[in-house]
Amino acid sequence: MSRHETDALTGLLDGELRGIRRWRVVRHVRACPLCASEYRRQRHVRRMLQANPRNVQMSDAPEFFWSKVKREIKRRGDEPVNVPIPKLALPDWLLRHQFTVATATAAVVATVGVIWLTQTPTRPTAHAVSRVVPASFAQVEKLKTAIPNATATAVESPDAQVTVIWVSGLPWTRNMNEMKTEFANLDS
Repeated sequence: MSRHETDALTGLLDGELRGIRRWRVVRHVRACPLCASEYRRQRHVRRMLQANPRNVQMSDAPEFFWSKVKREIKRRGDEPVNVPIPKLALPDWLLRHQFTVATATAAVVATVGVIWLTQTPTRPTAHAVSRVVPASFAQVEKLKTAIPNATATAVESPDAQVTVIWVSGLPWTRNMNEMKTEFANLDS
């Protein structure tokens, strides 16, 4: 019990609390002077009421009272009874319709997720830049390979004395040694 709950004190006095709930309330009452005072006050009032019970007398005999109730029911007959319907505040409505709220929340989350997943990412449009490359700058050559679905592109630049060979379409391997082992017989 982390706050002062008079309902918990009443439940303790009535003997309605059991187990861990009772232990927590007793522990709180022992540690909190405000709740201990309230507990003693309620216990005192209960003892006074038990010591001095009220003696209530009915003005009419029980049979006469029930005959008046039955007569009123017969008099009204099938007359509709207007019972006011209380308007629920939002917190009360949410407590009564927890399943509805949870379902609606899940539907909204699922809808947002589907929209997010199905959206195609927008890519910025590339502006074509034309640049004149001198013929002596680089020579590009496509080569055939012995590996199926693989192509090799050689880019050679005599001015920079560099040749780059780009191979695409190779099957994936964990490391270079594995690749060498797998494609060792292709050299011949």
